[in-house]
Amino acid sequence: MLMAPAIICNKSDYPNGIPECGTDALRFALCAYTSQGRDINLDVNRILGYRHFCNKLWNATKFAIRGLGEGFQPQTSGSESLIDRWILSRLSHAVELCDTGFQAYDFPGITTAIYNFWLYELCDVYLECLKPVFAGQDEAAIRTSRNALYTCLDAGLRLLSPFMPFVTEELFQRLPRRCPSSDPPSICVTSYPSTEEYRWRNEGLDNIVDFVLNIIKAVRSLRADYNLTKTKADCYLQCLDAETVAAVAQCSEYIRTLSSSKQVLILEPGKAAPSGCAVAIASDKCTVHLLLKGLIDAEKEISKLTNKKAELQKQILRLRERVESPDYAAKVPVKVQEADTVKLKQSETELQKSEEAIENFKKML
Repeated sequence: MLMAPAIICNKSDYPNGIPECGTDALRFALCAYTSQGRDINLDVNRILGYRHFCNKLWNATKFAIRGLGEGFQPQTSGSESLIDRWILSRLSHAVELCDTGFQAYDFPGITTAIYNFWLYELCDVYLECLKPVFAGQDEAAIRTSRNALYTCLDAGLRLLSPFMPFVTEELFQRLPRRCPSSDPPSICVTSYPSTEEYRWRNEGLDNIVDFVLNIIKAVRSLRADYNLTKTKADCYLQCLDAETVAAVAQCSEYIRTLSSSKQVLILEPGKAAPSGCAVAIASDKCTVHLLLKGLIDAEKEISKLTNKKAELQKQILRLRERVESPDYAAKVPVKVQEADTVKLKQSETELQKSEEAIENFKKML
């Protein structure tokens, strides 16, 4: 009888049941929640997201171990590429954040630092940049990148171990050892990464790569706007000054790889991009031009966008009439008002993008 109300509540809250998330995902989520005090508003979807993070860890480490190759033996190297030095800098920053977090008992800060390093820096950027390196013929570059990758895997798993002990132990056992005869047999008795050991932080390099990642986001945004899912286009980068040209030039191959561009061409200050390009602002010092001429049917795209523009104009008109009605503020719930405001803003943004796209396509005719 006492269980009946709980069963009814569970059926109401979780009509499809509670998904299996695993101990590691639950532990990580609870540590991430500790900033809320003693009472936690636990969201199962967040725990499920961390289970997906475990899957990402597994797949990334599996890919990385395959990239290390058979018989890999970790070594020290001093000829790292720009992207190798960047990931080691980000690793050092993650170690700093974890060290500071443990001293302050800031577990949410630690989990965020580890999550960001693994997902947004190691997986999304570094591993993608390594694919053409491992597929190439430069043995020295491959060897150096393998050592940097191993360092990140080893330290990254040790950073994560207190929060996800089971998956990190399994993955740690699959890694080669620097000193097989003397290294600890388990990750749970391995020393935690320290700031004295990882001192590769380079803020200047971090700023350059952050700038480059903004360029890549701008290119990806243009590709999504014009539905270039499989087609590769030429990318022209119009730089404001010589310093920006130099920063972009040393990262042009990474831009090409991460933005799925056919080639990346850097324009000197004052030089115009060719006609038939879609344009996006990456920063105040760099404008992205994506060459669409010859890749898409301009007349067909103009027709589609004109119809979409007409629909958006009608939608915006209806929303404005609704919002501007005399009794709107008094009768409509606040949440609905907020939703209407967001929807109106999104529609206006879409309309502006549609008009800009139509003008760009007209230039291609």
